[in-house]
Amino acid sequence: MRYRTGMQTLGTGEMSRASGLSLKALRLYAASGLLVPAEVDARTGYRRYGEAELARARSIQALRRVGLPLRRVRELIDAPPERLRAELAVWWSAERSAFARRSQVVDVVTEVSVQPELHGSAASSALDARVRVVHRAAQKTASITRVVEQSELVPTTIADVIALRHHLARPDAGPLAAHQLIFHEPVGMALPGRIETAVPYAGSCDPAGEIVLRAVPAGAFVAIDVTAEELVYPALLRFYDVIARAAERHGGALGAPRELYEQPWSTAPGDVVATIATPIAVVSGAALDSAPGADRRLES
Repeated sequence: MRYRTGMQTLGTGEMSRASGLSLKALRLYAASGLLVPAEVDARTGYRRYGEAELARARSIQALRRVGLPLRRVRELIDAPPERLRAELAVWWSAERSAFARRSQVVDVVTEVSVQPELHGSAASSALDARVRVVHRAAQKTASITRVVEQSELVPTTIADVIALRHHLARPDAGPLAAHQLIFHEPVGMALPGRIETAVPYAGSCDPAGEIVLRAVPAGAFVAIDVTAEELVYPALLRFYDVIARAAERHGGALGAPRELYEQPWSTAPGDVVATIATPIAVVSGAALDSAPGADRRLES
């Protein structure tokens, strides 16, 4: 069986690699009905998965990655986007509060300050050395733009990635594994800013409601890879400072910085899980629009 996008159905091993779910999880989710295969061979029992199942699997993996209990995943995976976003926000707020209480206990017990030195000259030099210039190919993306504060960022963007992948999971289109967060405005605690959540896709699709489609041209970026341990607010802001300095050395940033999630999530030391990047002028002098159509979207 082959979908019109050209994607062949995936066996369990391929599905595991593409979705980030373990073979055991795929087996359990199939048995429970949470993630039903597109096909099951009546003779061998082999399971195969298509575009829609892959998009659902990646949504499940995203929810489990941030710690949402499996019971809650079952309740919310098929919920309308508004309910998913609202309930994730409530759950995430409770998790943040619980984590803050545990952190206070640890601080008292260890009597060690947990505030790192973020801007030492030696540390900055080491980060500067990790910056590189990358050239990214043109791609099509589907995106949702919202104004959020830092406390709302994780649950809101996860819900939007799930909504985008659900919209793109159709016979004549298909979401790719990656997604990105484009920070058109600064975001912080009690500092709301405009964030665009984007998922690249293949095939053909139509916009719907708040979902906007973009043709993103090829271009150059200054970029730095980060690990899961480094991707923690507010410490991660140092990477944005490094990228801003690097962009100035290349004639200045041409648009908004972004976080690119194109690697499987891993908490193993040294494993890259995201890239923080900003568009710059191409060597030839051509320019790249950091978020093509972003302002036109808000005006329409």
